[in-house]
Amino acid sequence: MIETPDALRATLRKTNQAIKEAVGKRVQLDLVPQATGGPSRIGRIVGVLDAADGMVVTFAPENAPGTEVTYHAHYILAVRPA
Repeated sequence: MIETPDALRATLRKTNQAIKEAVGKRVQLDLVPQATGGPSRIGRIVGVLDAADGMVVTFAPENAPGTEVTYHAHYILAVRPA
């Protein structure tokens, strides 16, 4: 199914809100196939930055203690409790 631009924007807004609400929590990120570490990762969202080209998420993956990675929010399909 192809989403209209308005439907896609609404989906991204919901995902961005879920990301902001999950800062500091242990979550599973479902990622697009092009994203490093995909299709999903478990860890903690460390923080978010609202940049001119969209939200950037700093994530601490459980399978790599002491490291952090960043994802642009458009690479994140869903955020779920882990």
